[in-house]
Amino acid sequence: MTVTVLPVATRALLEACGRLGLDAAALAARAGLDRARLDDPDARIPADVADAVWREAAAASRDPALALHAAERTPYGAFRVLDFLGATGPTAGEGLTRVAAYFPLVDPRGTLAVEPGRDAVTLVLRAAAGPVPPPAQEYTLAILAARVRHVAAAPPALAVTFTFPRPAHAAEHARVLGVEPAFGAPEASLAIPRATWDGPTRAADPGLFAALEAHARSLLGRAAAQEDPAARVRAAIAEELNGREPALAPVARRLGTSARTLQRRLREEGTSFAAELDAVRRERAEAFLRAPDVSIAEVSWLLGFAEQSGFTRAFRRWTGVAPTDWRRLGGAGR
Repeated sequence: MTVTVLPVATRALLEACGRLGLDAAALAARAGLDRARLDDPDARIPADVADAVWREAAAASRDPALALHAAERTPYGAFRVLDFLGATGPTAGEGLTRVAAYFPLVDPRGTLAVEPGRDAVTLVLRAAAGPVPPPAQEYTLAILAARVRHVAAAPPALAVTFTFPRPAHAAEHARVLGVEPAFGAPEASLAIPRATWDGPTRAADPGLFAALEAHARSLLGRAAAQEDPAARVRAAIAEELNGREPALAPVARRLGTSARTLQRRLREEGTSFAAELDAVRRERAEAFLRAPDVSIAEVSWLLGFAEQSGFTRAFRRWTGVAPTDWRRLGGAGR
């Protein structure tokens, strides 16, 4: 079976190559990548084609530190969902845990394991089969280090390890990463101090998923203005939702009550936790689907569905059409 990846990472790489003065369109063409597929958020690219883009970029640039320089030229927000998840957790660690869970959706060949320790939490980059290629280690860990620094409330003292021997351009690693990494380590990793991991995040970029943020503000505003139990539940569900399915007990704790009491209050309002979760999921699904560079697979994952087929069934129940048709028709449904 051909392994496929989401286009987001390849698109970000080509945009970074353009900022580095390379001809991104020519790189894609030489790699056999159709531009229409790259721009389609719901397409998946054969992994070997995505890898060919890297090879073409390396050959064209003749830059041994291309992966580091591409990461450096990839602004916050280029990885829409990853950057959104990292910035919207109540703590940096919560956001990064969701990033790690999201990681295989982009490229199933790799995982990002979260390994807690007493003084630091380590993100370990692993491949499903064989070693992680050095450029993939450099690019991934440089992107993650930049994102951690972006969202952390205070500048963190990070630690980075690579599995390959110390290269001639190691000074660029220290400059781009902001720390002298260790080479020849057993695994590629990024260690984040406990104080940063457990600490708060800075406010998210207001331009990142603006429609979704407007929806969240609307929920909170309605809850405050109406003192409506159901509105308060919807606002709490929205805060719990990104990348996981909210459960009754955590939402009740967020609202300072018990699960039993919350259920009773919702029954008195003529509704239920399941109905309110369904309503928030529908509103959020429509907000996400209006973002032209977020795939339906990502929307499904963000809404906490175990399988994309489950999301498709739910969306058809809500709107009368499948997500692909709703997006194609510009948000038309029943």
